[in-house]
Amino acid sequence: MRMRSTGALLVALALLGLPAAAAGGGYPDDPSYAPLEGGGACSKVAGNEQHGLYSFMPRCTPNAKDPENASGMSVDKAWRDYTTGSPAVTIAYVEAGVNWHGDDVAELADKVFLNTGELPKPQGSSTYDKDGDGAVTAADYARDPRVKDANRNGRIDPEDLIVAFSNGKDDDKNGFVDDISGWDFYDRQNDPATYDATYGHANDQMRKAAAQTNNATAGAGVCPRCRVLPIRAGQEALDRTDDLAQAWLYAAHMGAKVIVSTTADLGYSSYMRQTVEKLWREGVVMVESSNDFDSTDHQGGMFWPHVVPGNGLVANTAGSIPDPIANPLTTTYRTRSGQTSFGAKAMFSVSTQGGSTSESTPTTGGVFGLLLSYGIQIGHPLTNEEAIQVLRATASDIDDPSLGWPGKPGWDRQYGYGRPNVAKALAAIKAGAVPPVGSITSPDWYALYDPSRTDKVDVAGYVAAPRSPKYRYELQWAPGIEPGEKAFATAGSGSGTAPRDGKLGTLDLSKVPESVWKKAYGLSSDKALSSTEQYTVTLRLRVWDAAGRMSEERRAIAVHHDPALRPGFPLKLGIGNESQPALADLTGTGRQAIVYGDGDGRVHARDEQTGRELPGWPVTTLPTVPQHAYPGIDPGHEPIVAPVAVGDLFHDGRQEVVVTSTTGRTYAFSASGRLLPGWPKALDAGVSAPPIPRPALRYTRLPVRGATASPLLADLDGDGRLDVVQAGWDGRLHAWRPDGSTLPGWPVRVTLDAPPPSGYVRINDQKLPGMPALADLDGDGKPEIVVRSQYSDTKGPGEQFYGANYVFAYHASGAPVRGWPVRMNSTLTFYGSAQEFITEGVNQPAVADVDGDGRDEVATGPSFGPTYLISGAGKIVKNYGPLENIAGQLSPGAVLGGALGPDVPLSFTTSGAFGRFGPFGRLGYSEAGSGALSLVAALLFPGSGQAIGNYQRGYDAATALPVLGFPQGRTGLGFLGAPIITDVTGDGKAEIVDGGDTSTLHAFGGSGRQASGFPAFTGGWTLWSPSAGDLDGDGRTDLVTTTREGYLFAWKTSGKAAANTEWWTYHHDERRTGRYGADTRAPGPLRNAVRSGTTLTFTAPGDDLFTGRVTSYRITAAGRTTIVPATTDPNTIQRLTVPAGRITVQPVDDANNYGPPQIFT
Repeated sequence: MRMRSTGALLVALALLGLPAAAAGGGYPDDPSYAPLEGGGACSKVAGNEQHGLYSFMPRCTPNAKDPENASGMSVDKAWRDYTTGSPAVTIAYVEAGVNWHGDDVAELADKVFLNTGELPKPQGSSTYDKDGDGAVTAADYARDPRVKDANRNGRIDPEDLIVAFSNGKDDDKNGFVDDISGWDFYDRQNDPATYDATYGHANDQMRKAAAQTNNATAGAGVCPRCRVLPIRAGQEALDRTDDLAQAWLYAAHMGAKVIVSTTADLGYSSYMRQTVEKLWREGVVMVESSNDFDSTDHQGGMFWPHVVPGNGLVANTAGSIPDPIANPLTTTYRTRSGQTSFGAKAMFSVSTQGGSTSESTPTTGGVFGLLLSYGIQIGHPLTNEEAIQVLRATASDIDDPSLGWPGKPGWDRQYGYGRPNVAKALAAIKAGAVPPVGSITSPDWYALYDPSRTDKVDVAGYVAAPRSPKYRYELQWAPGIEPGEKAFATAGSGSGTAPRDGKLGTLDLSKVPESVWKKAYGLSSDKALSSTEQYTVTLRLRVWDAAGRMSEERRAIAVHHDPALRPGFPLKLGIGNESQPALADLTGTGRQAIVYGDGDGRVHARDEQTGRELPGWPVTTLPTVPQHAYPGIDPGHEPIVAPVAVGDLFHDGRQEVVVTSTTGRTYAFSASGRLLPGWPKALDAGVSAPPIPRPALRYTRLPVRGATASPLLADLDGDGRLDVVQAGWDGRLHAWRPDGSTLPGWPVRVTLDAPPPSGYVRINDQKLPGMPALADLDGDGKPEIVVRSQYSDTKGPGEQFYGANYVFAYHASGAPVRGWPVRMNSTLTFYGSAQEFITEGVNQPAVADVDGDGRDEVATGPSFGPTYLISGAGKIVKNYGPLENIAGQLSPGAVLGGALGPDVPLSFTTSGAFGRFGPFGRLGYSEAGSGALSLVAALLFPGSGQAIGNYQRGYDAATALPVLGFPQGRTGLGFLGAPIITDVTGDGKAEIVDGGDTSTLHAFGGSGRQASGFPAFTGGWTLWSPSAGDLDGDGRTDLVTTTREGYLFAWKTSGKAAANTEWWTYHHDERRTGRYGADTRAPGPLRNAVRSGTTLTFTAPGDDLFTGRVTSYRITAAGRTTIVPATTDPNTIQRLTVPAGRITVQPVDDANNYGPPQIFT
């Protein structure tokens, strides 16, 4: 999640050399800490030095001003006057594991936690701390003859101890065998190290928190004497729910007082929520990443209660501004970095060099490490709540309206409570000036309330004054995200001497002005995306002790009424509903159930009108099997993040539901919720645990069991039944028959044997996180499978201009298609961002016969590049958007002056869809995108205040020219999202409907403008795509979507259901084929059927449920089947002559899809 800047990217820019001022002062001897201050030379840019730790203004930036006359958080003063931390405080670092092959091993080798319960004492020593430095470190074993340099990095480190002393026993009886120095929950091993020797992100961030300091090497850690416990939860920072929950629990289990989780949560779950609550009760301070992409989305630290998000400040010149001009142009160190989040849950803004949330998160953790250390050292330990409140009470407000991201007095959405002043916080602790505590426990963050359905909201929480004889509290509320002090009204109050845990007051929703909750939602006109907060109501809990010291806790909810919502919606679900619904008839009644999975491993099938579960549902995946169980914590079942697939596997007119868990298993259930024989299937072909010690591989991610792609249902072997195709993290495309048996020729291992071009290195990422698509590439009527791999070419680590990704194709036999794979050039590559398939691209191919020659074309693309149209022969025939020359267009002067050129959108984290839209109704292609210049400028110049431009693109599929009216601005990033194309206005013409990470469901009309009644407000984050269908059979299109925050929405629209034939759900259809024109929807049932002798009279169904004429009726009697042509249109009377006795009748469409079987006697 680091978006580090690389000045080399701009080497071709003209530079202006300017003289720099000298400086002097005391400092640790770490080179990155303060050579500018000690040597008098100002040869480096301010952002390359640790000015964020200073209590003074560096002389090398003479034009910088600060209200505290400090460039940073006064950490140097805290070290000098109070503490450098304590070995009694362990900071657990959760991410991708330590890299013992990095060039920074000296910064961590003797800082990493060792578990003496699993170790013998160093040979010849009566204590574990052989060298007497106050901490047990690898250096204590440096001369122990039992310990060798097993990983051959030139020094003894904790991995060498793991190799030397692992004995296969749980010596300390903590449930983890040989957990000598952390744990790997990703590969389920006792070595929390990565094998990717190129990956330095985790090391960088551990160093930020607690690097070896004053050792004449690299930089200083915020808490130099704290210990670091490395815990591996994923290949990088994009980590699964169950791995994260286990990692967090283990951290607390091992005594960590601070948990730094520099991670992006790949799903939410009750397992995680229970864990967060348990850690809070046990006194752990937890800090988690927000978002690197200048977003208001609710990622991790911006979502979980009690968790502090990692948000940061930088100098206004931070990034790729050339050294000679950066220092004199530096005017402030207080601007929010464009690589962190903002919003209602902002708390602290820590000073950083680069500004990413990756850097901000461990920096924040290091600050808490110092506070907790000092409390222990003076004999007055702080609780987690007290540490947060004392930091809040002493923070420096950032209220400058002239900043790139303007501040306001008091708490604000950009900076929270402001910049920590660590020395001031420690002084308050020393003086005993620790505030009381108060926290809100209910309602949840971002909870939605409709005043027309809910009268009041009870607010629960906890208040106490552990260091005072009494307290009083006041619960307040006010409309808006940043209400002024006079806007707050009281919703509850009280006083006491003992802690209070429970109801604190009530918010009367009738007091919320109608002007707040009835106003129509609209797109934001400012870069702060203010309209996304127009329904926000702020809850504020303040507690005062007897001395007048105050604590404060805030929580934001949304109060909103949307008249377009279907009755009873939105439904409040459990958190973690990333898997978007399929709309499918599971009951054979023609009613479309809402079918989806969730982060707790449940598969739901809800009645489309009441929202209640259908009989037999929900069902579950297999139980999650944690590596250690904890009392009171229910791990739930294998999480589901990807959308479910629904189809008639056995070609009998009954629908089955197929789902895949992130754990790496595919399940198939009957329409009644019964697990089918032969299922589930594991995605673990060729998977083995990496060796210990870890090899020094480069640019490598090995196969592992797991998945993030949906199943794809298609008839590969021509037997009329649907097979299941699944892409796995094991690097294989799997294919199974409906009975679970493997199809011949499968699984296929997706490999790239050709070397990269000269000047490039190959990212050997063998996982397949993305969704395959169905195609007929050669026009022979037989299917091919197309999948985008994660193999990439780059020029080196970090951000690099230009690179490439690859897309593969396979015949139904599993054989490769001639002419494939196809290499797709990108504008930018980014290895080591910590977000692997997010920043390296996970574009899902979309397929259509664009030129009408009977052979399909494929639309897909690299990350940070255009989408390419590729012929069946494997040739790129069109670009949907240009391959931008960003390096030639971007300059520091343009960025700082706000004079960027045309912000042409490129693909970034998104996928697209084909369909007929626009003023001429031609076949088009639509995909969200981010502006090439604004995105790169925001990442390379995080102090500039440059917002990322987000757009909805629309191209004529055949000519690749932009459709009139496109691109259009949109709200938020489309993380892992794709549009649907359906009529929502009733004119029979399709609109482009797309969600995203920022509370908004868009609908772009033929002119590119928002359709009537749109955008719609969701208050949360929608992944993948919404679904369109006719839930109540009224002939009108309904839209359905879920949010990560835990809501299921269903809207009525004026759209014609009969026109919902373009691209109506994620990856086109419920089978998830990704192929435009695929006829996957079965006919509806016979209605109002009456049998009189050999005549059957009924209301005719449609080809697709109740629209379009069916082709025929299939009549089975006494084991014999006859086919009778249909003679009437849907919704009219059809009469059939049928055999005597018991018969079964099914409608059949022109794609040979069977409707539900109906029996007549």
